[in-house]
Amino acid sequence: MSKDNHADSDSSSLSEAPAAHKDSLRSFISTLAGFSGDLSALTCPSFLLSSVSLLEYSQYWGDHPKLFASISAGSTPEERLLNCTRWFISTLYSSYSSRATTVGMEKKPYNPILGEQYFAQWTGDDETGDTILSAEQVSHHPPIMGFHLENKKAGVVLEGHCGQKSRFAMPAGIDIFQTGHVIVTLPEFDERYLVTLPTLNIRGIITGRPAVELAGSTYITSTAGLLATIDYSTKGFFSGHRHSFKATLKPIDGDSPFYVAQGVWSGMSNYSNGTKGAESKLFFDAEVDMRIPPQLKPLEEMGPLESHKLWANVTKAINSKDHGAASKEKSQIEDAQRVMAKERKEKGETQAHALKVFSLVEGDSDDTGKAFQTLKAQLVETAGHKAVKEDETMPHWRLRS
Repeated sequence: MSKDNHADSDSSSLSEAPAAHKDSLRSFISTLAGFSGDLSALTCPSFLLSSVSLLEYSQYWGDHPKLFASISAGSTPEERLLNCTRWFISTLYSSYSSRATTVGMEKKPYNPILGEQYFAQWTGDDETGDTILSAEQVSHHPPIMGFHLENKKAGVVLEGHCGQKSRFAMPAGIDIFQTGHVIVTLPEFDERYLVTLPTLNIRGIITGRPAVELAGSTYITSTAGLLATIDYSTKGFFSGHRHSFKATLKPIDGDSPFYVAQGVWSGMSNYSNGTKGAESKLFFDAEVDMRIPPQLKPLEEMGPLESHKLWANVTKAINSKDHGAASKEKSQIEDAQRVMAKERKEKGETQAHALKVFSLVEGDSDDTGKAFQTLKAQLVETAGHKAVKEDETMPHWRLRS
């Protein structure tokens, strides 16, 4: 059973919202209903604000470092795709459900500023090795984060970027379309995997307790000619529970799956070899295999653009429930960014000039970019253009060497 069964539909009344905030929630819902365009610029009611930066969410790719390292442990391309799919499913709980489980609702994080940085590390043992994350806000208009996760000992490298486009969904919900992708590289096998990102449905806003559901499908396709199709259900179609999924792994040009995994991505799931009556085995259990928090530098050792240092005063005010002070501190950061943006424009500089951790590259100017173009074409031919939510004009970013 999933941990996250607290949220229901948006047909409820405002009765669940904190009494002191019902007026601001009504006003926000009214604004949502009349708004046209991307919702990322809207100001949320203070009680719906989180005290972390969205850039910090990049750490969820490394939540289970042993599973990330295990991708390269498979002895066949099929086993490696299975391991990659298991690792991907393990990232979903913290990314999209953990906050609703721990604090009762999803909250809006800070919008990262251009050039904001986040670094984290998971120290492993002699067998697993260390996993290291570097992330930077590589674009502010539109908002995009770049991230790089690597375990050198295991021989697994992740490169990717993610943006979000949001819209109002009746009756008082928000749909978020994640643009971008992830490329996982296994140098030992000369294999690469293209991982697409799920669409998010945020519901429960009328109740004052927003929660996320995943919708549609995501895909993992490999240079070995294999494909994992992960279908999500918000109504429990596959398992009878919310947050359910079904992953079908097969040759990209074939019909017969060699593995099928299904269950609840925020709870337990099982897999089999895809044949009728095959023995079912544990795939992943988010309630047992808990996330491992990363190690961060002490605050005093962080640079001024690192998320925890940058937003420290805002976070302190929010955690103290001093929303007036939080708004003031937040405005100071945002106003400074507007000044810097104006100065860049006057100098004829682009957003790329503000980056220190990542560099802007043409989409197919390196091996990772070339693999993306090949895998993207392969996936589009199989699943259609909607399978890859990517702005054709959007370039890529790579970790500076």
